[in-house]
Amino acid sequence: MRLRNTTIVLILFAIVGGYAFVVGYYSAPEETRKLLEVKAADIAKIELKYPDRDIVLERDKGGPWRLTKPIGADADQTQANNLASAIADAQLNKTVDEKPTDLKAFELDHPVTIVTVTTFDKKTWPGIEVGRSTPIGFNAYVKLSNSPAVLLTSSVFPSGMNKKVNDLRVRDLMSFKMDDVRKLIVTRDNGQTVELDLDGEKWKMVKPSPYPADDIQVRQALSTLVNAKASDFVADAPANVNQYGLEKPHLTATVVLNNGTQESLLFGFKQNEAGKSGTFVRRGERAPVYAVPGYVMSSLDKSWLDYRDRSVFNFDPSAVESVKVKNSNGDFTLKRGTNGKWDVIVAGKTSDGDIPVVERMISQLRNLKGSSIVADPMPSAQPFGLENPALEITLVGKDGKDLGTIKLSKMSVTPTQAPLPGEPTGPRNEYYATSSASKAVFALSEFSFTQLNKPAPLYMAKSEPAVSR
Repeated sequence: MRLRNTTIVLILFAIVGGYAFVVGYYSAPEETRKLLEVKAADIAKIELKYPDRDIVLERDKGGPWRLTKPIGADADQTQANNLASAIADAQLNKTVDEKPTDLKAFELDHPVTIVTVTTFDKKTWPGIEVGRSTPIGFNAYVKLSNSPAVLLTSSVFPSGMNKKVNDLRVRDLMSFKMDDVRKLIVTRDNGQTVELDLDGEKWKMVKPSPYPADDIQVRQALSTLVNAKASDFVADAPANVNQYGLEKPHLTATVVLNNGTQESLLFGFKQNEAGKSGTFVRRGERAPVYAVPGYVMSSLDKSWLDYRDRSVFNFDPSAVESVKVKNSNGDFTLKRGTNGKWDVIVAGKTSDGDIPVVERMISQLRNLKGSSIVADPMPSAQPFGLENPALEITLVGKDGKDLGTIKLSKMSVTPTQAPLPGEPTGPRNEYYATSSASKAVFALSEFSFTQLNKPAPLYMAKSEPAVSR
């Protein structure tokens, strides 16, 4: 009985498998049909007709898309190409009715959109008239303008064709390339100007005073400008820009390129319409008024101190022969020895230094940057606790002369205002730094302070106890 059942099962499997093989081998796959047998690359013109507006996009062969109706403007190439692809790829899923007696049932008596394309060979294809989506399934009713038949296509097609002019306009405001910029000028309505010039591979400040510039801050500002995009198209041909605060802009950012040309972006008032939080702008060389997200202006609206290099003290680590340290733990000296070694000298006693730890400390000192420049020049050391610093480091060169001194302070400050929700209550610590290289005072992070404010034993080699020599 068991052998008989097994034999029957094997025979059934053979029959089913054979049938599947014959069907799969001899059946040709059904070819997918499209609403229009056109390629996206061949489309030269797209017309979108709605009950309340008409939009026309055109391009020459090999050229960019442009809006030609209702306005003449550069088109967003990605949006325009995606639109052309969506039209060319629209599939004919099914024919619902070859000769309908009433188009109203499909909302095709008054189509929500009529899509017409013309190819580079000057052929205008039948318009695609878009109706409503089907109540069941993921389809939508459409018909071609040269045929009465009601067809089905994907339900994403109607939404893909529902465009407004602003959806298709290019939103890029600046056209320069970062590597082509040789100068950045930021001017405020109060007359204050920050001018930054590229000197070789480094940025330097020219105005209001000559200083090394913070390369990261300058590049962030340039990146903000080159990536600025319109969040709103306000007015293409404004009769008066006073209402936007652009007659006398609050801020003007100008880049000068290697070829001598320049591009400017002018910033005016903030938008005051409900639900909008942008800032009015216009290109210095063009009339239209746009709006940009608020962060664009805030990223550029900085004082000259923000654009300055915030290095507390620049020096060459290889030129350092010894480091004299004074802090609350006592005084000690780190002295360069032979064969790349370091000694730690405390109260006349010398111990082997932990080479990686000492060299990391010198590297941290070389790369020490303030989180901001609080004042330049520092009006007085007392308000910042620098008249009696918590840490004083003096660098000495190979000739025995001082290279410079860095002072760091730690201050406990009691807030004069109630803390915001989530902020700690009670006194807080603030950290400051200055050096003999400049008159500036820098704000420091707690991390930067604690990394440098260490006692002598932490710089000693751990493999052996201290040996008096």
